[in-house]
Amino acid sequence: MWKVTVITSTPEIFPGPLGFSITGKALDDNLWSIDYVQIEKHKDKKKIKIDGPPTGGGPGMILRADIIIPVIQRLRKSGDTRPLIIPAARGIKYQQSIAKEFVAGEGIIILCGRFEGIDHRIVQATNGLEISTGDFVLTNGDIAAINIIDSCVRLIDGVMNKKESQFSESFEDGLLEYPQYTLPREYDGYQTPDILLSGNHKKISEWRMTQSIETTKQNRPDLYQIHQDKLKKIK
Repeated sequence: MWKVTVITSTPEIFPGPLGFSITGKALDDNLWSIDYVQIEKHKDKKKIKIDGPPTGGGPGMILRADIIIPVIQRLRKSGDTRPLIIPAARGIKYQQSIAKEFVAGEGIIILCGRFEGIDHRIVQATNGLEISTGDFVLTNGDIAAINIIDSCVRLIDGVMNKKESQFSESFEDGLLEYPQYTLPREYDGYQTPDILLSGNHKKISEWRMTQSIETTKQNRPDLYQIHQDKLKKIK
C-alpha cells in the first residue's frame, strides 16, 4: 500500500478533498493510506512554541528546527525510508515526472510549513526535498500537500478506471491536453467540431495532436519550445 504521512500543525485539514471522488474511493479500498503527525503533540518541550520570528528580522513566523527535526528523526529511526517532501515557494518546480517517481516508491512524508516557512536547518539535517507547486505563495503547506498527494494517488494502479486516460492528459507527452467535448452536439450556438463526430480515429488523433500543440504554444510557450527542440533533435 502506498503510504502518506503528513507532519502538520493542522491535521484537521486532511483528508479534505482527498476523501472524495476517485482518491476517496481508493482510500476506502486501501489502495493508499494517510496518517498525521500533529506537531504540537510531538514536541519534546511542551512549553516551547513550534515557531518563532525570522532571525535577522522580517514578517511571519518560522517553524523551529529543534521542534521539527526530532519528529522526523523518530520516523527515520523506525526504518522509514520514504522521501521527505517540503512544499515551499523556493523549491524545485513540481511536475508529472516527479509524481511518477514518488508513486514508484513506498510513499512520501510531507512536512507542511505555515505562514513564512521553516528553519532551513530542517532541510539541511533531514535532506528534505523542497517542492514548489507553482509561481505563487500560499498561506500554508497543507494546501500544496493536498495537490501533491492527489497528483500521486491518481497514478497508483487501480485508482483510475481507464489507465489509458492517464496518457492522454496534460504533461504526459510534454504537451497540454487537447479540448474535450461531450453531449449535446450543439448548445447555444457552440458546436462540437465535426471531426470528432466523423468516426475516423486516425483523423481524430491528428486533430487532437494539432490542438495539443496549439494549446501548448498559446498557454505554455516554455513547454512548446521544449517540444520543438525535441522534434529538431529527432530530425
